[in-house]
Amino acid sequence: MATRSALLVALSILSLSCNSKTPTEPAVPSAAAELRATPTSVVVHGVRLTLRTSLWRDFMPISPPDGKPLIVLVRVEGADGSPVPAVIEATTISVVFSDSLWTAAPKEEQSRADVAPAYEVIARDGPKWGPGVNVDVVVRLTDGTRAWRLRAPNQPIRGTY
Repeated sequence: MATRSALLVALSILSLSCNSKTPTEPAVPSAAAELRATPTSVVVHGVRLTLRTSLWRDFMPISPPDGKPLIVLVRVEGADGSPVPAVIEATTISVVFSDSLWTAAPKEEQSRADVAPAYEVIARDGPKWGPGVNVDVVVRLTDGTRAWRLRAPNQPIRGTY
């Protein structure tokens, strides 16, 4: 009798769990919101790194009437003037404007020796946002084994005329 009662209790619990509604999953944050939560400084190999940016679109007379696409220059710096560790590389630059996001693979257009003690990369052919709007810029850094993200909030997109 005890075995039968235990079996009925187990079946009742199983039946209730199958018929109950699954709790609503928490909303997954958007990629833009997740990037906006990135810190504005990180310590990498003992050096506190910060980010400076320059964003612009070209509207010079030889440009198309609606201007050229966005260019983003990112400069990673040691907060106290320390050199950026040589093993650090930028793998992506992301620009967040409202709920829109643009991500690109940056290029090193100047040697590290030319921009030392900082590290500088650039991304070209971005969206045609601005000028006159502010965005958040996030760079993903790696040393080959670990990765960090670093953010510069509220950066203006300028125009060249």
